[in-house]
Amino acid sequence: MLDLTKQEKVILIFLTFTFAVGAGISAYKKSAQATELAVRPYKMEALKEADQFIEERRFININSPNLEELRRLPGVGEKLAERIVQYCSVHGAFTAAEELMQVKGIGEKKFEKFKDLIVLE
Repeated sequence: MLDLTKQEKVILIFLTFTFAVGAGISAYKKSAQATELAVRPYKMEALKEADQFIEERRFININSPNLEELRRLPGVGEKLAERIVQYCSVHGAFTAAEELMQVKGIGEKKFEKFKDLIVLE
């Protein structure tokens, strides 16, 4: 069929290898970009909800805890809300917002997420 010289064969192999590597890199970049786009809407939606929460000034009074209200805080689920209520019943009203970090399951990172959404009344 094709009568190629040794040098032409080497060049053909090099070009084929280069094309295959380029196609692999392109496919990797597309999959990484698709993954990023798949994750981004969730994060953006969570940020929009938090922004709306702050704009509406729907602060949560942690000293008159309501499980439903506490669960609206970012990162607080049913069990953590119950722990906050239990902590209040045992230790009394919170005197400082940072005292929430005494509740099991609330560390500095989680506290930072919702510290601007709570009030002490």
